[in-house]
Amino acid sequence: MRGVFCTKELTIGIDGGPVSARSMLGDLIPGCDIFCLDQIHSGRVVFAEDLAPLETPRADGIISRDPDAVLCVRTADCVPVLAWAGDMPLNAAVHAGWRGLAQGIVATCIRMMRALGARDIRAGIGPSIGPCCYEVGREVVEALGAEPFVRVDGSQTVDLREAARSQLLDSGVSGSAIEMHDLCTACNTDRFFSYRRQGQQAGRNLSLIGGKSWSLPGLPVG
Repeated sequence: MRGVFCTKELTIGIDGGPVSARSMLGDLIPGCDIFCLDQIHSGRVVFAEDLAPLETPRADGIISRDPDAVLCVRTADCVPVLAWAGDMPLNAAVHAGWRGLAQGIVATCIRMMRALGARDIRAGIGPSIGPCCYEVGREVVEALGAEPFVRVDGSQTVDLREAARSQLLDSGVSGSAIEMHDLCTACNTDRFFSYRRQGQQAGRNLSLIGGKSWSLPGLPVG
């Protein structure tokens, strides 16, 4: 396995911020570099090798050439995307909310991986809020350029996971190389935190790739 979409029991009791997440992970999987992000709902992707020790960059995606480095993103309804190259040591993690998806963050990550020489790119899309629960306004639908689901009352929802998958496909990632965990964080109250369901009280779900991240509880990927 390459990584894991962790279930919420991992982070119960911590504030879900990048510093506390990195500290907890350092205790659970010691002996490796752990990279967390100050997530800002952007289209920015950084390279782990460009960062100072313990630096927490303002970004929503990260790539590393070191297979032992642990890359972490935190979500509470947004889409976690983990990607890796089958033909070279290269991993990536992306936090993709609607704003990041509108800025093409998943496509940017794949383009940067290809620029490093990766050709056989594979990806996993983790649990996020589903179209069953993600009611949005017109500005979100227009920003994503997505076909909305229209309810009988006229309200609209969108499928963020499908938007992430479309960017992978449009970037040349084969459909057979994409793993999809089609679980709604808002519906699955016993397994995941959800900002839409819990508001400010919501914790954060961690998605990890690299090192021994696969050993943590959750849905394995890769």
